[in-house]
Parts: sequence; structure tokens; C-alpha cells
Amino acid sequence: MRTQRRTTTRVAALTAAALVGGAGLTAGVSALATSAAEATTACEVKHAVTSAWDGGFQADVTVTNLGDARTGWDVAWEPAAGESVTQVWNGRLTRDGAQVRVADVGWNGTLATGGSASFGLVGTSTSTPVVPAGFSLDGVPCTGDAPSPDPSPTPTPTDDPDQPGEPGDVTFFVDEGTQAWEAWQAAAGTDRALLEKIATTPQASWVTDADAADARAGVAEYTARAAAAGETPLLAVYAIPGRDCGSHSGGGTDEAAYRAWVQEVATGMVGEPWVVLEPDALPQLGSCDGQGDRVGMLADAARILDEAGARVYLDVGHSAWLPAGEAASRVRQVGLDHVAGFALNVSNYRTTAESRAYGEEVSAQLDGLPFVVDTSRNGNGSNGEWCNPRGRALGERPTVVDDATHLDALLWVKLPGESDGACNGGPAAGAWWQEIALELARNAAW
Repeated sequence: MRTQRRTTTRVAALTAAALVGGAGLTAGVSALATSAAEATTACEVKHAVTSAWDGGFQADVTVTNLGDARTGWDVAWEPAAGESVTQVWNGRLTRDGAQVRVADVGWNGTLATGGSASFGLVGTSTSTPVVPAGFSLDGVPCTGDAPSPDPSPTPTPTDDPDQPGEPGDVTFFVDEGTQAWEAWQAAAGTDRALLEKIATTPQASWVTDADAADARAGVAEYTARAAAAGETPLLAVYAIPGRDCGSHSGGGTDEAAYRAWVQEVATGMVGEPWVVLEPDALPQLGSCDGQGDRVGMLADAARILDEAGARVYLDVGHSAWLPAGEAASRVRQVGLDHVAGFALNVSNYRTTAESRAYGEEVSAQLDGLPFVVDTSRNGNGSNGEWCNPRGRALGERPTVVDDATHLDALLWVKLPGESDGACNGGPAAGAWWQEIALELARNAAW
């Protein structure tokens, strides 16, 4: 955990606004603290309840710096009677008597003028959640009235050019460096015809090497070839600490190294690749040790990759893993600002129809956020197994979808023919298994 850095010597004025919504409840408070020197610095705090249940609630808190740039922040407030904060993500929770205090976690500690940082929380409550009182920033209390609004005309809102729009006309890249391509080239007869189905279909390149320099080099080489072909590359970024909870695909970077690793990977990207971010990371949230601030890491990774030009889809598992409401809640914890959508069914076998229906349920709770579905091995649906099940089939080939739904595309994220792990007679995870590759191709409907 990084050392907290606080600004305590500068006298500041602070504006705070707290907004609560959910379950039909809306309320707000606003206050201003002014020093004797009438310093011009100020900050806005927004608190919004995103869900509530009998005995508890979830909320998002956003701190916006309206004054001088700062490094490090510490927000404090006193919960209402009967309420208690039990968990925080993207922040460090401490208590000071009756007050709740949440500080930055290092990577989100720098706030430029107008910059914001957000954190989420879960709490208990004996009644309907109410607006917290007494917000403070770095020890400066919020008292009095909010400042008068700026009388100057409000600019007309415009579309943010940095926000991802429709996917448009995309041709996905066919990589001639895959194990499937090599197997196809070496095969003959019927086997060759079957393996051609896999080898010549666009599919993802998985970025898994914990060595940042090697990962960057691989990404640079792959995306440069795609750019030269005039096609769009697909990457699966897969190196989160505590990856796969130590199972067949365990590994990943060290907690302290992940952010720098993602930055290095981002610098290697050529063009505007599509990225599926950290398969299984959100569904496995809290399921094992060694994850660190996983939500914060995912939020940071999404921002870095988005700002480097990638179209980022945050993986949320598949239709039989998390209830739609829980999947949506976890996506909101990471945040929507730097994701184009979410990804479903990566390396799994749920049918396209089932995945689309589930995706629409999740999307409806995320303001219509788009999604993509991995169809690489879902041609025969699932038999309930996830690790090298037999009798499966290749699914629909990758394509962008434009049909007035929230589905952006069907993709091949998992590489068919590569083992899920040493189970059901298969080799190690990622190793080529020709027997099952031929089975998948043979069973395909096309």
C-alpha cells in the first residue's frame, strides 16, 4: 500500500454537494468552508446511493477538485444514525471516532484542477439510507452555504470525442502466427480442411507475459501487422494479480507492478485495437487472496488502455455465473468512463442466444452499455463443464453487429484448439490440442 500524501499546510475553501438517489429517494446538501485568508481553492463531493436492501446499501462517491492541483486526498464525514460503512474500493477506509475517512490509494491521488476521483462503498443501515453530513476534505470542514453560481452563460454541451461510439465498419485481423495456423499448414486431407475453419478466422491475441517489456514487444508486433493489413486487432489482456485464483491459468503480475505493466503494454499498441480486459477478474472478485485493490487496478487499466486508443470491453463472465444485477454492480464499481462495453462468455460455451439475453439484462442496468460475446466454442452450447468439455462445436464467426440491440459484436476471444488446462485429458492451459480442435471444427454448423 502506498504512503498517503496529504495537503495540510494550505488553507482552503471547500464546497461540498451530496446527492443521494435510489429506491425513489432523492436529497441533497451543499456547504462552503472559507478560511480567514479567503483562499480560492474548493472541492465538490457527490454521494449517490446506487442500490439499497433490507439492512444495507451501496453508494458511489465522487470528489472533484475545483481549486489548485493537489496530490493526495482524504475525505471524511459522519454517517447518519444507524449507518456504518463496511467496505470501500478505489480508496482506503479508516475511522476517526464517529467519522468515516476514505483516502486515495496512490494511483488515484493526483487531482488536477477540475479533476475527479471516485470510490465506492457498501454499508449497513437500520432504515432508508440518508445523506451523509459534515463532509470534509483534508481536514477542512464544510459549513455554510454553497457559492453563487457563475452568471456567465453555460456552454452548449457537445459530444465528447474521447467517448467510444458505434463500432462502425470493422474487419478483424487474421493472425498467421497462431498455433492453429501452424497446425493447418502442417495438416493434410480432411484434417486440413477442418483446421482451416479455425486458422482463417479472426481471433484474439492473449497478452499474458508478466515481463512488461516482452508483453509490450508482442503487442507491438501483433498490432503493427494488423495495421499493415488494414484490419482491427483483438487483444485479451490477462495479467491481473491473483489471476484465475491460482487455477490452471494462474499467475499474473505482482500487485505493485500491474499499473506499470499495463502502461508498458499500452505504449506498444499500434492503431485502435479492441481489448477484452482481464477475463474472469470481476466474476472472481474477492474469491481468493492476492488480488489487491482489484477494482482499482481494473479501473486504472481501462483508463490507460482507453487513453492509448483501445476500445475496451471489461469482462464480466458468462450468463450462468453472476446474476445480472451483480454483474452490473461490479462494472459500475470499476466505472463506465473508460470502457466501450463489457464482454461475455470468454472461454465458455453458453449459446449466443442465452448470452445475448443476459447481456441485455446487464446492459439495461448500465444505461445501455454495449457488450460483446465470445462465440468461439459455443456452437453446441454448454454441458455444464468449463474445462475441456467434449462434444462442443465452433460457434458463429466474428462479426460486428448493427441491429438496434446493445450487442456490438460476436468475437472469438478464446483460441479454439488451445487447452483450458490439464483436465479431461487435455495438456496444460494454452497448449495446442489437435484432437479437440478437430472435434470443435467437425461439430460446427458451417
